[in-house]
Amino acid sequence: MDYPIWLALEDFVPVLLGIAGFALLSRTAPPPARTAGFIGAMLIGLGGLSKCAWKLTVASGGGNPRLLEEALFPLMAAGATILVWALAVAVRRGKRVHVWPFGLTFAVVAVASVVTRSLHPMFILATFGVTAVSVLGAILAARHRQWWAVSLFILGLVLVTSLVPLRGSAQHETVAYQWLEQSLNTSAQLALLIAAWLTFRAVLSAPAPPRKVGEPV
Repeated sequence: MDYPIWLALEDFVPVLLGIAGFALLSRTAPPPARTAGFIGAMLIGLGGLSKCAWKLTVASGGGNPRLLEEALFPLMAAGATILVWALAVAVRRGKRVHVWPFGLTFAVVAVASVVTRSLHPMFILATFGVTAVSVLGAILAARHRQWWAVSLFILGLVLVTSLVPLRGSAQHETVAYQWLEQSLNTSAQLALLIAAWLTFRAVLSAPAPPRKVGEPV
């Protein structure tokens, strides 16, 4: 397929929307986990930008830097793992959430990728990770009665899931199908961003829980 440069440029749009949405969600975590969550969000975004840079390079006739394409899933998997941990802390209202199960999961998947010489294990972890981010975001939104946000988190997941049969279609390599897929992905990331903003705003404006008697100020 002759990949148009405008299609490659449009691919940056959903990535940037996703970065903003994930960054906002990381801000819902309490301070100890907030920084880690933000780093996770940036790693997810870096993976997406790397893939976009590969598409743009190919579309502009600059060669085929496979490393840029192959960085997508490892970076997404690492970032999603960190962000899911941070959001788990947020869902548990700051209570301790052990980080080692998350780190161990990523380590096992990384070893599996090396042993099998395939990025498929990373793809699976990245997919489950970003799905878990939306699920945890929806839980936070529901806790603050942000039902529009819950609906948008669900809508984003539905739109992303709809890409699976499209990518398996015999017409997947056509330019028209690529535009359709990127339009759905852009809509999904826009829904994520709006949902994340509504959730972040609700968490930010929520009253602090009352301190227990004898708790230090």
